[in-house]
Amino acid sequence: MVSWDGGGYVSLIMIYSPSDNPVQWLEYVATQIGATIDNNTLVLNGSADEGSISLFPLEEGLIMILTETESNLGMRKLMQYVPTDYLFMKLYLPDHHFTTAAKSGFEYYQITSPGVLLYNSHLKLSSFFKVQQRFKVVSFAIHADWLKQTFPSDSIFSEKQLFDVPLFRFKNVTPAILQSALNLFTLKADVSPVRLQMKAIAFDMLSQLFPAFDQRRRTNLSLKNQSDIEAIFRVREQLLDHREMNYPTVDVLAKQAAMSSSKLKTLFSSVFGMPVFEYYQHHRLTYARHLIEERKLTIGEVGLKIGYNNLSKFSKAYKKQFGYLPHQTLLPDRAIV
Repeated sequence: MVSWDGGGYVSLIMIYSPSDNPVQWLEYVATQIGATIDNNTLVLNGSADEGSISLFPLEEGLIMILTETESNLGMRKLMQYVPTDYLFMKLYLPDHHFTTAAKSGFEYYQITSPGVLLYNSHLKLSSFFKVQQRFKVVSFAIHADWLKQTFPSDSIFSEKQLFDVPLFRFKNVTPAILQSALNLFTLKADVSPVRLQMKAIAFDMLSQLFPAFDQRRRTNLSLKNQSDIEAIFRVREQLLDHREMNYPTVDVLAKQAAMSSSKLKTLFSSVFGMPVFEYYQHHRLTYARHLIEERKLTIGEVGLKIGYNNLSKFSKAYKKQFGYLPHQTLLPDRAIV
């Protein structure tokens, strides 16, 4: 469902169930929040300029939801319900970004960077926005039966456990996927050929997103409990702290997270899709590129700032990640993504 509250806070949870077709779903939400419906699109405050939520059934049990609105809309809060037999993918887009907090007891952990979030009904999510911030969200609601029919038996998406325990995974995605998601908002969906184009874009995105999450069976695909998730996100925040670029060892991080090193490595990889050091390396080099683009420091100073005393090693690691050397970052034909 969708819920709003005033004061710059918005919580979005999209649902679709076998007993509700998209039109009925939109009609119900419209009556709850005083919105109107136009061409399978929920129009907020009577004007598409104020915002809209559009549902696009791709197949039976697979729905794409496009949301575009402003954070300062004053609407009464709706009761939240997420069916237990659905998975959800939510794309966080650059320049239309907001913070998502997942509740763990009385604590919250947060996602603050562009990427894709995969989760199920066992976690409560809230999203926070700046006042009058306009945002865009691309979401997919995916039924268990659709997953079972689509994926082989050794895929994690065929696991019953996927719906029985808390599942929360976040992945960085390519700029191309993020751009495809943004392109969906520029298309006029009331024209049949355009709807086919949107469907093609959606399936192309999903064909890249599913493999990013899909690991073979026998992997630890879910977290034991929400306290584990909270601990893993605290580790992540420490790794992303640009004030401290000395890499803490896994043993030190595990001790701070109150878990064994092996458990930390397994859970971290399960949530973020890469080992601890690889994740740290990826983000500190991304930070290095940001510093180079600012043109305030020399290449050598940037290398030192992110923990490289050897410029040659910095250049080698930088080229391995981005495909070009640090000093080539600002070439006229270099695409900044």
